[in-house]
Amino acid sequence: MKMTTKKMKISKLSSLFIFFILYGLTTSVAAAASLSLAPGSGSYAPGATFTVRLSVNSQGQSINAADGTLKFDPSQLSVVSATRAGSIFNLWVTEPTFSNTAGTVTFSGGLPSGYTGSGGNIMSVTFKAKGSGTTKVSVSNGSVLANDGQGTNVLSSMGSASFSIQAAAPAPTPTPSDSEAEEEVAEYTPPANTPAAPKVTSSTHKDPNAWSNVKTASLEWEIPTGITAVRTLLDDHSSSIPTKIYDSPIHNIDLTLDEGVSYFHIQFKNADGWGKVTHYRLAIDSEKPTGISISQSKDTDLNAPEQKFVVDVDDAASDVLKFKIQLDSNEPFEYKKENKESSIPVANLTPGYHTVIMEGFDEAGNSIIGTYSFTIETFAAPVFTEVPTEISEQIIPVIKGTTRPNATVDITLTEKGAEGKTYQVKSDESGAFTFIPDSKFKTGIYELTARAIDQYGAQSASTEPIKIAVQQPGLIRIGFLLISAFSIIIPLILLVGLAIAATWYLVLYLRRLRRKIKIESVEALEIMRREFTALDAELVKQESTLIASRKTKKLTGAEQTMIVTIRNSLLTSQKRVEKELLDVAALANQSD
Repeated sequence: MKMTTKKMKISKLSSLFIFFILYGLTTSVAAAASLSLAPGSGSYAPGATFTVRLSVNSQGQSINAADGTLKFDPSQLSVVSATRAGSIFNLWVTEPTFSNTAGTVTFSGGLPSGYTGSGGNIMSVTFKAKGSGTTKVSVSNGSVLANDGQGTNVLSSMGSASFSIQAAAPAPTPTPSDSEAEEEVAEYTPPANTPAAPKVTSSTHKDPNAWSNVKTASLEWEIPTGITAVRTLLDDHSSSIPTKIYDSPIHNIDLTLDEGVSYFHIQFKNADGWGKVTHYRLAIDSEKPTGISISQSKDTDLNAPEQKFVVDVDDAASDVLKFKIQLDSNEPFEYKKENKESSIPVANLTPGYHTVIMEGFDEAGNSIIGTYSFTIETFAAPVFTEVPTEISEQIIPVIKGTTRPNATVDITLTEKGAEGKTYQVKSDESGAFTFIPDSKFKTGIYELTARAIDQYGAQSASTEPIKIAVQQPGLIRIGFLLISAFSIIIPLILLVGLAIAATWYLVLYLRRLRRKIKIESVEALEIMRREFTALDAELVKQESTLIASRKTKKLTGAEQTMIVTIRNSLLTSQKRVEKELLDVAALANQSD
């Protein structure tokens, strides 16, 4: 089918322009966009089919519509189908239509939200080769409208592709370039006795199904006997047919890769023609994720010991499915998402404040770290409804209380000065529980506390301690009180008697001591007087002996002075000693 008139085309473009001006931005842009065809070349046998993709490169600008016409030679090519499957446009004024008589394919579509990119697929056209020779497919009468609210045409170039149809050298037919979007066409079947698909290996990108952050790839393959040429191609389509021919077969190649997924295609040729094609996937993601956010849903039960965190990671290329998670100061653990679920569970959380650190890794090993803090709350503490505060040691008490239904209640009994003992009981469907100790209590003071863990693992707060006094029975208690009283009174009486006896003995001893001191002081006074009198008499005797020994019968002045000094000293000493002895005697007389 062909476009009727240029006037109809202008009318359609005007309608599209009026629609998209409501969605466009108000910024000005420069003419920069281009329309291109892929593959740009190829060699095919008559009757073979191949697919050509029309794509747009916005050159960094935002666009929201495009239209145009593909022209081809109807004597060399015929259109099998034209499809917009996998197109970036979702609103079409004119669906892709073709005319094998006029040799045209027309289209007119748009995207209200706008598109920015270098390889936006617009449509795919499957051709069938006819005749022989070289033929051309080109874009003409095209326009690309900017998403600027004014409908500015920013188209700067329109591409073309050249194809060779050779009956003598059968050529492979490309399969759809986008496996997710384009229609299936006939697969290329190599002639008999042509080479098998090359076995490609890589020292830098060993797993073609994995992602890598290395942008330079080294690929190798062995050249079997009889290979006369090698054909290669690097593009972003999973099943393209190679187009670059090496007449001297090469056995390796180094490639510089762009971000995203690309495919290296390789094919061997021998004397019987081109063989099967190997498509080696190369996925590159060299940039770390740009953002990470961690949150909890609003309806999260903050009492639950397991929390699910909603983790959103922004990564332009590969998926982020692997996480290293650290809770508080615990050892980190790894978690791998399945089926791209958004939430990550963290279990065994105790009540209190927590911080979780998550490091997300994309499929190429690039990572980004996020942190999130939260609090696990406790639910209300159990309530004791029946608990004694004073019991006999002969009685085993029955203690009752309430908490959440079907919960495990930890009851702790602690005797003062000893280590506590914990018992476990279960609450029923109404939340009631009963605790009966397994043995009697010894006399003493006990503290009773309880904490519950519900059927989902959430923990309650602990109860305030309740004191229980355990005492002996009545008569036995009175007997023990009397025994305790006597055990205090009797020793006290004995102590008082012993104190009185000791005091009386001390008084008698002191009296005897005073009398003895009085007697001894009188005797000492008499002895002192006799001794000093004897000393004075001896001094007189020595003086007379000294005078008798002299011819003059006289003492010298110095000798007389010495004798007088000695006599005075003896007299003074006698008076002092006599005074002290008289004082002692006086004190003894006063005590009596």
